[in-house]
Amino acid sequence: MARPLRIQYPGATYHIISRGIARMTIFHTEKDWSKFIGFMERVITRYRWICHAYCLMGNHYHILIETPDANMVPGMKQLNQLYSQFYNWKYHRVGPVLQGRYKAWLVQREEKFLDNCRYIVNNPGEAKMVEHPSQWPWSSFRATRGMDPKPPFLNTDFLLSRFSTSRKKARTIYEEFVLAGIGMESPLEKARNQIFMGSDAFIAEVIRHVHERDELNNVPRAHKTAGRPALGDIFNNSIMTSKKTRNHLILQAYDVHAYTQREIGEFLHLYPGYISRIILRLRKG
Repeated sequence: MARPLRIQYPGATYHIISRGIARMTIFHTEKDWSKFIGFMERVITRYRWICHAYCLMGNHYHILIETPDANMVPGMKQLNQLYSQFYNWKYHRVGPVLQGRYKAWLVQREEKFLDNCRYIVNNPGEAKMVEHPSQWPWSSFRATRGMDPKPPFLNTDFLLSRFSTSRKKARTIYEEFVLAGIGMESPLEKARNQIFMGSDAFIAEVIRHVHERDELNNVPRAHKTAGRPALGDIFNNSIMTSKKTRNHLILQAYDVHAYTQREIGEFLHLYPGYISRIILRLRKG
């Protein structure tokens, strides 16, 4: 299977998971956990990331970040390198510590942000390591709930504002929301094409951000077509309601799901040449 694409653009939000090589344990002592958090703060500050949630587990970690600049890849490279160097020095070993191919999903803030924040801090409970997320000191739950001082690199304002304008009330509702998510299906299970967590309109907007760099053209067609939705599912009722939405979905069907211009034209009862002009016009902005 082809590797998921790394898409970067200003303002992107990502749920990232990085695992120990061969799923080995990467955090053994309190110093290990603390050292990684220190590295995380350094990288988040340097790359101007906005961190909304995180959780360090025994053999992997989760972070939910927003990137005002298109710099997720270099930041992740530095974060994993810093910790790998520390780990190898401390434990007198050589070689990779973290898998080189971390997973990074693009998250639609309007629809998927809260579910991902909840899933991240619920990880220790789902793994039966604790009974309540507040019992796990290596996640953002306690700081967001107001139980611990907020680390400088963690931004809780946006997350809490989703629940109430009163900070005290927002923290209470946040805890209730997190606990209600225990046992629920992971939002990762609903990711599309291994990289998107969001609606058709969100995917079309991502494509608008990246088409000038032709990033999607680097993805093998076999990857794009694996498990792709039917054209009827892509377009749904948008054909009759909005020409603008239809045109963005044409670009999505062509670039993301690798349908040919002829296939799209036959489905929409449009000439392939007209489909081609729509795609070119959108790519020119």
